[in-house]
Amino acid sequence: MDKNRLWVVASVLAMGAILALGFLLGIQPQLTATAAANSERANVEATNSAQAAVLDQLKTDFAGIEVVRAELAPLSASVPTGTEMPAFVNQLSELAAQSQVTLTGITVSEAQAYAPVVAPVLAVPAVEAPAADANTTTDPTTIPAPAELATAGVPPVVDPRISATNFASLGVQIQISGDYDRVLDFVSGLQAGSRLFLLSGLSTVAATSPADGAAPASGGTVDATITGLVYVLVPPAGATAAVAAP
Repeated sequence: MDKNRLWVVASVLAMGAILALGFLLGIQPQLTATAAANSERANVEATNSAQAAVLDQLKTDFAGIEVVRAELAPLSASVPTGTEMPAFVNQLSELAAQSQVTLTGITVSEAQAYAPVVAPVLAVPAVEAPAADANTTTDPTTIPAPAELATAGVPPVVDPRISATNFASLGVQIQISGDYDRVLDFVSGLQAGSRLFLLSGLSTVAATSPADGAAPASGGTVDATITGLVYVLVPPAGATAAVAAP
């Protein structure tokens, strides 16, 4: 009887040990792996949700890409990335034909780094007191200065995003010949053209007859020299390297 009881107790203990070992060696690792998989799946789902939101935003932005391109096109033509001198020469040739003048010469200087415009310092003249009457006394502290002398002028427009590292200018000299009014039409069209042009000077002389080289040509024809600047947007060094790479 005692031996049978011992065998029963031993059998129960053995089965408990087997169940415990089976749980530790078989079930517990599976539970741990399942929990890790669930956690990883939750992270992936969260990442996918965030990327889906970004993708939806990109789709929304791309829907208006044509509007942005339409707005960028005239800006790129006004200040291109690169000198784009052939296109500028074509613009001048077309403008000369429209203005009925003859384009006789174009000179382009080397590019110069952009220099911010500095507001001029205006000297305010001293206010002199009027001559004192012999019978009156004048207190100089009561003489007001003219209001216009206190005006420093309109400061130049500057933008911190434009600097010597991303903006450059090229000096341009243009020679044309034609009627004086037509020359003015050319200058007006040049300033209103697709390429941004800052006019800095205009000089004209009466054109001479090609027959003798001295007598003024008829019809009020003049030889004009126009000077000014065109601008270039300098790409970042990284973008330049990427474009240059095969």
